[in-house]
Amino acid sequence: MQFSNPELDISSLPKAEEAHLIPIAEQYYTVITYYKIFYWFVIFIITLIVAILNKEFHSWMMAGIAIAVFSILCFLNFRLAFLNFKNKAYAIREHDILYQTGWLNKSLHICPFNRIQHCSVDAGVFERDLGISKLKIYSAGGNDSDIVIPGLTHEQANNMRDLIILKNQQE
Repeated sequence: MQFSNPELDISSLPKAEEAHLIPIAEQYYTVITYYKIFYWFVIFIITLIVAILNKEFHSWMMAGIAIAVFSILCFLNFRLAFLNFKNKAYAIREHDILYQTGWLNKSLHICPFNRIQHCSVDAGVFERDLGISKLKIYSAGGNDSDIVIPGLTHEQANNMRDLIILKNQQE
């Protein structure tokens, strides 16, 4: 038997960047907003308690600086969350599934169907109220999910899970 390892023409390979990516549902930004509001409310309460207990913090100037810093950090956090949300998208191709995330640091995750061990559909409290779910895709060799696609309608998430199961049975 003769060993052969010919070179491939890289320019003829399909490009993942050329796939038509589908943005996630707009309702998912509402979920992000709820979590951010809860997070910043807790931070505000902790800061308020520290300010009350700290005698040096009782001046109007310190209170004004704290409120300004808090407001700026809160605004930046919400703005970055929005920019990250706008860049979340997915695509399903014949042999794999793609998921794009990030604004400043864009990532494109590609998981071939034949590497997927199992997948699940989850929905948190806010997601259930808004009628959306997230699809978690697990591949070989890890405890954590490789790809989590949030912001899918329940029907989309279940259809994608069924498609992945069907593709795995065929291969």
